[in-house]
Amino acid sequence: MKQYSVSTRLTLVGKAWEIRHQLRLMAREASSRKKNASRTLGEYLEHRRPLNR
Repeated sequence: MKQYSVSTRLTLVGKAWEIRHQLRLMAREASSRKKNASRTLGEYLEHRRPLNR
């Protein structure tokens, strides 16, 4: 599976089960950081690590 993120965009490329798995991992990570609050995709994109090129 590949994950591309540019400014306010996130593109996941792969098989459906891989994408669902990745989204669940991202949601689980967000919920572990904030109790009883889920992070939106916009919030994830704002706080993600920048790409090292």
